[in-house]
Amino acid sequence: MKYLILFTLFFSNLFSSDLIKDYVAEDHINFKDLSFFEYRDKQLSEFTIKFDVNLEQLKDETYYLTIVSDEKSLIYTNAIYETINDIMVIKLDKYQKKELFFKYKYKESKQAEFRWKYINNFEYKYLLKYEGILYGVAYGIIFCAFLYYLIIYFSSQTRYFLYYSIMQLFVLLTLCAFTYLSYKSYVTTLEQALTDIFETGSLLFTLLFAKEVLNTKVTMPFMNKIILILIGVNILDIFAIFIFKYSILYEYMPFYVSFFISTLAGLISVFQKNYLHIVYTLGWFIVFLFLFLTELDSIEISGIYTVHLSAPIESLIFSFALGYTLKKMVEEKNEKEKLLIHQSKLASMGEMINNIAHQWRQPLTHLGFINMNLQLAFEDEPLDKKYLKEKIEESNAQLDFMSKTIDNFRDFYKPNKQKEIFYISVAVKKALEIMEPIFESNKIEFEFNVIKDKQINAYENEYSQVILNILTNAKDVLISRQIQNPKIIISINEKNDSIITTILDNAGGIENKYINHIFDPYFTTKQKGSGIGLYMSKMIIESHFKGKIKVFNKDKGASFSIEV
Repeated sequence: MKYLILFTLFFSNLFSSDLIKDYVAEDHINFKDLSFFEYRDKQLSEFTIKFDVNLEQLKDETYYLTIVSDEKSLIYTNAIYETINDIMVIKLDKYQKKELFFKYKYKESKQAEFRWKYINNFEYKYLLKYEGILYGVAYGIIFCAFLYYLIIYFSSQTRYFLYYSIMQLFVLLTLCAFTYLSYKSYVTTLEQALTDIFETGSLLFTLLFAKEVLNTKVTMPFMNKIILILIGVNILDIFAIFIFKYSILYEYMPFYVSFFISTLAGLISVFQKNYLHIVYTLGWFIVFLFLFLTELDSIEISGIYTVHLSAPIESLIFSFALGYTLKKMVEEKNEKEKLLIHQSKLASMGEMINNIAHQWRQPLTHLGFINMNLQLAFEDEPLDKKYLKEKIEESNAQLDFMSKTIDNFRDFYKPNKQKEIFYISVAVKKALEIMEPIFESNKIEFEFNVIKDKQINAYENEYSQVILNILTNAKDVLISRQIQNPKIIISINEKNDSIITTILDNAGGIENKYINHIFDPYFTTKQKGSGIGLYMSKMIIESHFKGKIKVFNKDKGASFSIEV
């Protein structure tokens, strides 16, 4: 099967045909049937090839005989030929000689370099002369598909993008190998082995891609088992090629089987109402049809042109389908991000209300005491105007404090749609002003050190919100762990033209199994945490400030650093 495909299907036609019969004579006189297997490894110094052309079958049709050989060693021929792409081309029509002779003589004995096939008039006019363009376009499409979806894989980490990319790479290598061998008169063992590895690799990753993109493990378990079996035997076949130097599997199994199974799985998926998979199914079916019809000799175009036409068509179809899938993935990601932002806003509102309630609790208590004092004073004796005035001023002071608290929070959470120039220390102080009363009530000591400050042009409130998220988390951990002498140190310094804000606590640090997930969405170690505060902080710093936010453990606790 392998030799039949490589030499008959794609490149050669050393066997008998109704149109042309070939003979060979090592002494240039006594001719016998030309057998590829007899002369595959035989060394010759000279020989003559004779063609017997069936002129009656030609009638009014025109074909072209193409010969790949060592043209410099050709010492005689009675045929009129032209050379196209280093290939000898002889026109075959009813005016052609019945017998054609090609006599070769080498300086030293070697393997005979001679291979032939005939092509039709369409191939001669539109493919042979322009095969360089055909091959170039095919390779360009396939290489772009390989490179583009490899990059997409690295950004999305979606496996079927990787499988598709590697599949395209192996298809490209296979086509390059076919093209290279089409200009050679025979194939060496190494060339055979490499071509087989490329072919088997392309079929292996075709199956892996089909399995992953159709999600056969979940949607069709029976087909998934069949595909897994085929994947397994393809992997074994690759190991066999290293040992035996050729594919054992495809000696006995046609190439189109893998595409037939993929097409069948695609059809099942479509019947399960996964209508996007119609496009994938169409791609597999086109390649299956081309290979199947070529194997049956139902397509008059040479196999090498067939695969160079079908492979890029498949690549284009799959690329459009994967492009649409990628668009859907981006839309889903955007929707998830919108949901996260909405949840973050709700969490921020809850935090804001909690902080307002905390800061209002003391002045409300104070107002309660004032009212109680006024009531007692009223019951004991007539109210003194001076005393009443003092209590009213005291009440107004508490009310003024509460009003300023509302204003501070309103300004803090007000979204800034335009960038502004601000000092990093100012943005940090805004967060500290909100957290300071909470630190005092929980007896949390804090230090704020500005070693070197810097102005940046960005969104001040967003930076303050990031600081507030980290300070709030640090406060919660210090309280939940009941740390004695709790302390938070905030410092600002400049390094390599970047400004770095560091927030360090003494709460004992983050467990190693959690530290790499701190910034993941919905990840939290709190009982009532949302798991989106630090994730949104990371998004803000990376997206709006083009900076970095990191966390690592120090001797006494966790250290967050924000570099912008």
